[in-house]
Amino acid sequence: MTSSLDQWRANARAAEETGRQVRRLYNIAYRVAPIGHLLASPDATTNDVAYATARIPRAVSAAARILALPGVADHAETPYARSFINAAERTLKGTSTRLLITANGARAAAAQAAHERDDLRSVLFTDIEQRCRNLVARPRDRRDRADREASDSVLALAAQWGLHHGGPGASNRAISGEPAVPHYVAHEVARRAEIRARCTAGIRCTRNACLEYGAVWAEDSTGAHVFLCLSCIPVENADRVARGFAPTIRPVPDGVPASARYVVFLYNGSGRGGEEVSCDTAQEAQFVAETMRPFNNTGHHIRVALAR
Repeated sequence: MTSSLDQWRANARAAEETGRQVRRLYNIAYRVAPIGHLLASPDATTNDVAYATARIPRAVSAAARILALPGVADHAETPYARSFINAAERTLKGTSTRLLITANGARAAAAQAAHERDDLRSVLFTDIEQRCRNLVARPRDRRDRADREASDSVLALAAQWGLHHGGPGASNRAISGEPAVPHYVAHEVARRAEIRARCTAGIRCTRNACLEYGAVWAEDSTGAHVFLCLSCIPVENADRVARGFAPTIRPVPDGVPASARYVVFLYNGSGRGGEEVSCDTAQEAQFVAETMRPFNNTGHHIRVALAR
């Protein structure tokens, strides 16, 4: 009788310990599931990917240690917990993670290329990032052979340009025109070259009837500023007189100070949202205004920011 009671107590303690370990396993599973979801989001940042790629392997290792304990692997509740952990591990090892790493590396490289006015790399790396994120955004259950081929293609292109792993210094890699770039990228690079050449004259006149490059910074008696051609200032003053206002528009004495910066405000013409880009020169500001399109219907306004 005593032996049976002792055996029952031992079994009860073993079952209680197994239950405690299974609860630990569930705790890991519930923590790792949302971390795995980070690698399924096309908007995952470099920090998100770094966090997920560090935490998921640790969670898998911890789960493996718990599963090795007596009775845990055979527990009825264990398969459900393991499903969360296995899903996160599959995501970590899947193509989406490589696409996100490449996309974030391409974003950093594109920003540096834009700063260096390297249109080829800027356009190419931006295209690689967008293609990678679009592929990640595809529902997992709807991905087909074409998506796999597209993933392999963009990863191969990124690898040729030093972005396969988004490694440090990838944006500094010297490119001499090889390897080849997609035709539509080359077309966009040529278009941007034409725009850059036009912008060498400076900022465009804000009068819709003119829009010529090389406008001067002008002001009125209220302190409002605008960019106008010298020939458009008398016309603008005549329009003001016709509307009953004083013809006070004139070029700003001494022009734009050398210490000033140009701020391009890009706004959503059909909704909310706006983005500001600070530029050193009038040519750069006009180029940004004509090439950056953060919204489907992007408008722009260029102002001068004086040094304090």
